[in-house]
Amino acid sequence: MNRLESVKVAAVQFESRIGELEGNRHRMLELAEEAAENGARLIVFPEMATSGYIFENRQEIASYVEPIPGPTTELFQAVAKKYSCYLVIGLPEIDPFTEIFYNSSVLIGPEGVVGRYRKTHLFAVDPRWAREGNEGIPVFSTKIGNIAMLICMDAMYFEPARVAALKGADIIAFPTNWVGESNNPPSKTWSLRAMENGLCWVAANRWGQERGAQFTGGSAVIGPNGEVQDWKLSGDGIVYGVYQPHDDQKGRILELRQPKEYHDLLLHPYLWKEGSTRPTSPQVSFEVCVAQLSNRGTMEQWISNVTKRLESRKNEDLEHRLIILPEIDITGAEGTETSIEFYQRALHSIASKYGIYIVAGVLQNIDGHRVPTAFLLGPEGCIGSYQQVHMDAFGHGGYGRLGFCTLELPFARIGLLTGGDAEFPESYRILAKQGADLIAVSASGAEMFHSWMQRIWAHENDVIMAVAEPCESGRSLIFLHRQLDCEGQPDREEVLNGIFSPEMTSLARSRPFLRRLKNELYDLLVLNKTD
Repeated sequence: MNRLESVKVAAVQFESRIGELEGNRHRMLELAEEAAENGARLIVFPEMATSGYIFENRQEIASYVEPIPGPTTELFQAVAKKYSCYLVIGLPEIDPFTEIFYNSSVLIGPEGVVGRYRKTHLFAVDPRWAREGNEGIPVFSTKIGNIAMLICMDAMYFEPARVAALKGADIIAFPTNWVGESNNPPSKTWSLRAMENGLCWVAANRWGQERGAQFTGGSAVIGPNGEVQDWKLSGDGIVYGVYQPHDDQKGRILELRQPKEYHDLLLHPYLWKEGSTRPTSPQVSFEVCVAQLSNRGTMEQWISNVTKRLESRKNEDLEHRLIILPEIDITGAEGTETSIEFYQRALHSIASKYGIYIVAGVLQNIDGHRVPTAFLLGPEGCIGSYQQVHMDAFGHGGYGRLGFCTLELPFARIGLLTGGDAEFPESYRILAKQGADLIAVSASGAEMFHSWMQRIWAHENDVIMAVAEPCESGRSLIFLHRQLDCEGQPDREEVLNGIFSPEMTSLARSRPFLRRLKNELYDLLVLNKTD
């Protein structure tokens, strides 16, 4: 195909009726014809569209499973052939040789079945009847681009979409039965997955209720910058968007990755409960303070500002406190090793006087390179530091040789991130797998992430997120899913505070999301292009 040609894509929102195979297929055919008549070259239907979703066991769903190829693919190939288009349909699959059931999706083209995908990250109802997918995350080359399929819960982990992108996917076709009464459609998680990888994301969701489950609707076509091109809140219908094959955002993102530093992604430290072989952090209350200071201030002004705020609170009865400061640039006239030592000595003096811990970041010169560095100080001195692993859009970083950094404090295990590293989902996952209870980000304010992205990364890594940025950006944040959410206001110097009790942190520390990772699928994440 001509690489400058745009491709019209469609997400079909459809309320499947449980157990009504013929009725569901008939309505789907009508919607497929409508989308194709309107010029869609790729048409995506929801997860389990032919059968409905919530089944109790293999016996109940046995009448509705089908092979691939099978009756549904034969029916819809006629549409694909007539209009020279491609369709993605979610359905319950039976392997005719093993009689194992899968929650699957199939890609159908003018010539027949192009390929299938078996859902790998199963949601609550799936394991009652379906086995986890065992064929990895394939990408299929077509006349309209390289297409990968993911299903619903797969999007709750960054790895499947990243693997698809590394395999060359241009479009993620995403059949889903997205649930949750409090979710605001279309899901920001879908936008994040598209944005992380520079991909077109075509999300076809169902709406309405089934056996007590509330589906969100909000089917959408999302561009590579995370922008929603079109979406539909509820009801059957079709949303349209455009995939631009010449957009090279994906290539720019993948080029900045540092696979040699990612091997922790393949580990699975939460197969067993922590405590037997690695001590867990004490279950005590602690306070996190994010200082949102002006980037027009000098180092001395920052130190004075922090000291004054601590003086006003020194009588408060709280034993454990962590303060996080934004990144400060020391690469100017005084940008020498002496400057960072001066900064650390001054902060150490504060930490010693008030019995606190401080995370801070600096942009410094090292051998002619401008390198963001983050460090953790306490009353005992500098506990640890690291240099930014990734190169950012300004050419900073990519100089770190010691990898990512997680450090133990008397009340929590702290993962450090510079702002540049905080733009990559790999960074959060690695720190979480290293045991971080809290990820502290010392950022410059020039980064491309947004607060909503930080919230999602915090939730899917079972961590507290604390982000310090200059007040000019106003994106500082303290967040623990469903427990605490505090965000800074632009152009306001302020300190965000959050006190975390053992009751608040117990769920995150049980690592519910991390326990469900499918690490055996992620080998590609650690391979260099030359491997």
